[in-house]
Parts: sequence; structure tokens; C-alpha cells
Amino acid sequence: MRTVIEGSYIVAYDGKDHRTIENGVVVYEGNEVKYVGRQYSGAVDRRVDAKGKLVIPGLISMHTHASIPACERLLPDSGRRDFFGSGVFNCVPVSGSLGGLEEEPAVGAKFAVADAVRHGCTTLVEIGRIGNHHLLSMVGEIGVRAYVGPGFRSAKWSVTRDGKFEYVWDEENGFKGLEQAVSFIQKNQGAYGGRILGMLYPMQVDTCSADLLRKTKEEAKKLGAKIQIHAAQNLFEFHEILRRYKKTPVQFLADVGILDENLIIAHCIFISGHSWTAYPEDSDIRLLAETGATVAHCPLVYARRGIRLESFQRYLNAGVNVTIGMDTYPRDIISEMRLASLISKVIDQDYAAASSAEVFRSATVRAAEALNRTDIGRICIGSKADIVIVDFDRLHIGPVIDPVRTLINCATGQDVDTVIIDGETVVEDGHMIKVDEEALMRDVSQAARRAWDDVPRWHWAGLKATQICPPSFEEWSDFVA
Repeated sequence: MRTVIEGSYIVAYDGKDHRTIENGVVVYEGNEVKYVGRQYSGAVDRRVDAKGKLVIPGLISMHTHASIPACERLLPDSGRRDFFGSGVFNCVPVSGSLGGLEEEPAVGAKFAVADAVRHGCTTLVEIGRIGNHHLLSMVGEIGVRAYVGPGFRSAKWSVTRDGKFEYVWDEENGFKGLEQAVSFIQKNQGAYGGRILGMLYPMQVDTCSADLLRKTKEEAKKLGAKIQIHAAQNLFEFHEILRRYKKTPVQFLADVGILDENLIIAHCIFISGHSWTAYPEDSDIRLLAETGATVAHCPLVYARRGIRLESFQRYLNAGVNVTIGMDTYPRDIISEMRLASLISKVIDQDYAAASSAEVFRSATVRAAEALNRTDIGRICIGSKADIVIVDFDRLHIGPVIDPVRTLINCATGQDVDTVIIDGETVVEDGHMIKVDEEALMRDVSQAARRAWDDVPRWHWAGLKATQICPPSFEEWSDFVA
């Protein structure tokens, strides 16, 4: 079926960069774009009226966790100072307990994927939960394009009952996890009409041995797959790697031979030269640029912890490929782009830093480049029919001169009206077509409450002390020594 979208603004790709067409059209048939321009006189089977709306390529999140999203909503304004602002360690299981702050994985995964797609993401790089294979059917059912695979590592994090953080090493389990990840990719590569592709995910630089990372690179080359790892993601990790290897996390990745154009580094904030590290020289950013590694920047999750990349524009100026991810709720990549832009302007004290056009490129063509794709992140003849329509006919949007600036500075994911992935409409009139949103909200709310109630008593002080309405004094004193 041939469909024409008639929009007030079309962000098309001219082979080098995005260009805006006012009162233009996009024609697609099956899963491929057939025409982009000002008007189309050929025969069509269906017309989509997008007057007063912006038509953009599907947005690409280069870092997403479909794991504990509802529980993430319970952690802001709380945590432990001895973790140097990091939020991730607050979810670490306590030794001897049933676990940390965690909900049912199937419920959390469906919620996370639906949240991302509803807000305009058509491609997700999903950092697989260790041992979690149910996500494959979830992304297939919802209809998103995704890079998936189970994570693996040589060590896990743990917190003792007296609050001490420790690494529990099991190198054999790390290599076993890599084998399982390779098998997963070999089995599922190209599933759901080619929308599902594999990626290898050694989970964190501080939980993976050098040998495991070298073996990961070897297997990735055989598979033709990309690798993504969390690195330089918190100050604790930065100094742990410095202590172990006398190198920064970026230098360590280079030393083991994994830092290259095939590697995507999630976060990569705490590099040499960052004001928190007390490591002033700038070799890390040069290494990133020289090797061609990609950074997946997730500004919101760090802004909540009082942490920032220093800075988006500095990385771009150095020649680093910076993309956008959604590490945390709400999975709204439009808002993530705005935050990336604004934080960089503040850090650089420069209104021109991290322009709307730059952050938009990072969520589209730069992300596609990192994935070695020329058929997504753009609207042009021959590209995939991954298309997002944003409603600009709203009071908070106001007058429009430059639609990309308006998108980044005035819109949010809630303004997304339609999402088309691989030629199939998955969001229409602002609602998921294949998801019962009311039932999902009920399920995820119940799962979050159960997770919260299951937090071990000795964790109450770290996680619940900043509640607006804390427990009674009697209840509180029972949990705090």
C-alpha cells in the first residue's frame, strides 16, 4: 500500500544533512520511503493529513534499559553520599537479601519499550539485563526496531549489611555469559522482519576483566556486531579503574584494544579533564576522537544526580561522535535532546553551544552512523519508513520559524501524534495501537509498589529518608539503628 503524508513541515535528508520542506509530502510503500518533496502527483492508496504538524525521521536512542523503570521513579532526591552522586549503586542488592530495588522484569520491559516508542523512538539500543531473554518477544510485539542481547560481566556489585560496597568476581561466569550472548545473536539476528539485530553488551568497565573484553572484541568481529559498555559513568568507577590499572577507564579500554569505531560507550562523562576527577590532562577526549568510538549521552539521569557532561559541544569540537540515549524515565528523547543542549550551553557559557540542529543530528544521523546504517535516522528515497509526526498545533508550541529549533526548545514526547516503524503505524493519535495503556499502567504501578515494599529494612535509611511524607517516627526508629 502506498501512503502519502502531507505535512506542514518535513525534515528531509539531502545526502549530507537534514533540510526542512514547508508544506511537503513523504510517500512510502511497504517499509521504504519512495518520495520526498513539495508535492506528489502519483497514485496513492492512503493519505495522512499532517497539516499543522512536523514530520521527522524516527529517533534513535543509543542507550536504553528496559529493566526497572517504575522503580527508577522512586529514587530521585535520595541516595548515598559515599557513592559520589551515582544513582546506580542505590539499586545494588544487599548481600544475603533477595535483591535490591527491583520489579518484575516482563512488566518493566513492556513499560519501558512502550514509553520509548510512544515518545517518538523508532530504534532502541537496549542494554540487555543479565539473563533476560523475554525482551525479544516484547520488542517484536510492540513493533520497534531494536539492537538487543543479554548482558554479561566478570563481577557483580554487592553491598554488605553494614553498607560497604564490594565486587564479587566470577570470571568463568563472565565467559559463560559471553557465550550465551553470542548464541542469542546467532539465533535471533534478523528476527521480526529484520527489525531485531544483536549487539554485545559487556556490562561495565569495572565489572569486566581485560581478558573478557578482548574475547568480546574477538566475538564481535566474527558476528559483525557492535559492542556497547558502560564506562566513565561515575566517579567511583573512575578511581577504581585508576587504582587497579593506573589508567583512566578510557585509557584502559584503549589498552585492551577494544576502543575503536565498533565501540559505543554509554555515558563517558568522567574522563580526564572533568572537574570532578582531579585528573586534569585531556588525553581521553583525544583517544575517543582518534579511535572513532561513539558516546551515548543520557543527560537526564545525570542531571538528577547533579552531574553533567563537560561538555556536549567540547566532545563534538574534538571530533567525537556523540549520540543521545534514554537511561531513565520518562523515556522522552525529545526532552533528552533539549536537556543536552541546555546543559552544554550552561557549562560552556555559550548560547551557541550544542545547537538544536546538533542535538537533532545526534538522535538521528549520528546514531545511524554509529550503527553503520544509512537507511534510518533520515527521510530520503530508499530509507526505511521509520517516521514520526509531531503535533505543532498546540498553544505551548507557539509560532514556528525553524521547526527543528521549535521541536527541541518547545516540544516534548507528549506532542508526538504518530509513530511509523518499518512502514507500520504503532502510535496513532498519541496512543499505542498494540498496547493496552490502562492495563499496563495498572500492572507497572502494582509491580513498583511491591518492589518498594520489599526493600530490605537496612536500606530504608539510604533510599527513603527524603520522602515528603516519611513513615511515622516509631516505624522509622525500628529500621534505623
